[in-house]
Amino acid sequence: MRKVLVAALALVALAAVASVAFAANTYTLHKASTSAKGKGSLAKPKPTNLTFGFRVGETDPSKRATVIEKYAIGAEGLLANTRVKPRCAFTDIDNPVVPARCTKALVGKGIVKNAAGPSDDQRLSQSLPCNLRLRLYNIGTGMAIRLDGKPPFPTSFESNVIGCPLPIATAIKAKFVRTRIAGVVGSDLRFTVPQNLKHPVTGVDNSIRESVSTIARAEKTINGKRWGFYSKVGCKGTRRTVRAAFTTEATASEPARKFTATKQVKC
Repeated sequence: MRKVLVAALALVALAAVASVAFAANTYTLHKASTSAKGKGSLAKPKPTNLTFGFRVGETDPSKRATVIEKYAIGAEGLLANTRVKPRCAFTDIDNPVVPARCTKALVGKGIVKNAAGPSDDQRLSQSLPCNLRLRLYNIGTGMAIRLDGKPPFPTSFESNVIGCPLPIATAIKAKFVRTRIAGVVGSDLRFTVPQNLKHPVTGVDNSIRESVSTIARAEKTINGKRWGFYSKVGCKGTRRTVRAAFTTEATASEPARKFTATKQVKC
């Protein structure tokens, strides 16, 4: 089955008519919310859950977006503390099957929706949906972004059914970086998408369309303070800045380009 699907994608790539139009991605943060009320502080952190979602499109809605290679996702005054949850080694999670011993390290779930098609033709009409199950695991230095999907693939790009033209069972290693967002301390989750996810078949691009994830509230007392895996530790004014930075993949015709999208939500 895999050989047949690889061949089908390859034929689509060969048959495509090259597009010369300039690619311009669009970015929207459409989900950003927490469960805990109040701003919190470093002295009195407020453990919270976190729901986050973004969409990536093209200025021409008939096309899929340019491939994104790097991400940095964080929010003003939201600090991660990996000591709250058990951890699992990234090498264990990046396996065909995640071992049962990693279950306690699971911190979040969601979905990643993609469009796969010829590198030289961005038309959605020449692309196939690839929806992947998303699981997030604590690895101590950050999170392992586990992605799974297999045939059959959804019949529509609007579908939320998990499925992909090719079997996917892999993980991306992401790290937490303490930084300042809108002048307030916070944790950026930074990662680079590996080649096998950007281009699952030679001549085929895999472009993200949407990602939605929820990290569950988990908490633990550490050095006398009640910390969450994510905690609120501050916020300027009444609105919190949520930020995501996207860096596109460099190609033979286009350099890498960085874009930042933000959303203002209630503190």
